[in-house]
Amino acid sequence: MTALAVLPLSLVLVGAVELTALSNERAMMQAAADAAALAGAQSRTIAGTNQKSAAEFAEKFALSQVGSFANRARVRFVASDGANGAFTVQGFAIRPSFFGNMVPPGGFRIAVQSVAEALVKQPLCILGIEPTPGTFTISSAGSSKITAKGCVVHSNSDHEVKQLASIDAGTVRMTGTASGAAFSPLPQTGALAIPDPFKDRTITSPTPCANVPNGGLQAYSAGTITLNPGVHRTQYAMSGTATLKLMPGEHYFCSDLNFSEDARLEGQDTVMVLMDVKLMVEGNTYVSLEGRTVGPWAGFVIVSNRSSTKHVSFKSTKIDRLLGTIYLPNTTIYVTAPGNVAQGSQWSVVVARYVITSNSSNLIINSNYDGSPVPVPEGVGNRAGGADSIPLRLRH
Repeated sequence: MTALAVLPLSLVLVGAVELTALSNERAMMQAAADAAALAGAQSRTIAGTNQKSAAEFAEKFALSQVGSFANRARVRFVASDGANGAFTVQGFAIRPSFFGNMVPPGGFRIAVQSVAEALVKQPLCILGIEPTPGTFTISSAGSSKITAKGCVVHSNSDHEVKQLASIDAGTVRMTGTASGAAFSPLPQTGALAIPDPFKDRTITSPTPCANVPNGGLQAYSAGTITLNPGVHRTQYAMSGTATLKLMPGEHYFCSDLNFSEDARLEGQDTVMVLMDVKLMVEGNTYVSLEGRTVGPWAGFVIVSNRSSTKHVSFKSTKIDRLLGTIYLPNTTIYVTAPGNVAQGSQWSVVVARYVITSNSSNLIINSNYDGSPVPVPEGVGNRAGGADSIPLRLRH
């Protein structure tokens, strides 16, 4: 009787083990779908992501969550973007069953589904667009800070805070890794990359720099120099109490700009387009710039052309207002000024290849868009679709 009972008892035991494993595998599939749905819902609210790229990202993300299970079963995930911010991820798996997939026929089948949605959206305020893995696209050192409350700070590679530096934002995201501990809130790594929202913009001066008369070096230590919009091929070195005042319009600079001591840089309804030139602001230079309100550069305050690798550096103690979008597609913005930078701006957006802060600077990114005389350009700020912040939720 014992011998006769061995076979059925063995089958029962094996079946129990298999069903337990199947239950664990289904739970793993569901957890992967949940995580991918939340990640997909989040990615869809970031500037530059479309339905296809978000779905592909979520599907790969889900598959990475099931690990070696994908090697012993046929596993696939299907993601789709729905109405009202909902994002759905479905998971399917078929794995071998008893007696050569005869019980049940064709093998064990697993099907799961998760629907997530974002409850809150935030504007995109800082974007480091350099995509090279292992590169710190956003880096803070010393005791510097980035303060972007209610905003999204995103790096297309890695992000570091070192020494006593810190970042305080609405959401901190990066496609790569986070280095350091002073992130608030905790950083979200492995995020979907955000393409340059302005990559299709043409950045050329109306008259080539080579065709503009060379004004040489003009150094001023007092008085006010008023510039009408146009193409400027004069190297301005402002020191002492000298002021460079930009009249409303587009200003294309073909020579370096240097401000030091107690100089001033002022302008309303204006944009500075740097044509392969450097902008250096140091000492106690006072800066108050408000971006263009109309025209092709509406919403921008400082722009560099695509071939420029010459940096924009703010070292002054009195960077009061940078109202608008700073766009540096192939170069770096350095913020090393002691104290607050751009605190007087109603709103600011920084899109640059690299964003670097150091010393005791505090780069303040405000997001008070309502009533601003400078419109927000499509693709950033509150016109980016934003990044959903916590809270996200699983609807189903």
